[in-house]
Amino acid sequence: PTQEMIAKYNNISLVVGGSGLVVQIIGFAKDQEPLLFPIGALLLLVGFGYYAKAKGRSPVWGALGLLSIVGLFCLSMLKDLTLDAKQPKN
Repeated sequence: PTQEMIAKYNNISLVVGGSGLVVQIIGFAKDQEPLLFPIGALLLLVGFGYYAKAKGRSPVWGALGLLSIVGLFCLSMLKDLTLDAKQPKN
């Protein structure tokens, strides 16, 4: 089955999460500007929350991002609940 996540939330997750990564990269490029890293990390976690919401899950699942790449892998492997909602019941 193909993944049919909620497109609106998936797009928001890409914009917010991507912005978080860019802010963190800028923070490292500018001699680790102390305020940019937490702002970028927060934006990235919010992006993960929207990604979880796109899969029909609670945005709290975005907290898996605190586990770094392991959390991102776990979040990406979560079953898309929007597929279950679209299938007809017998």
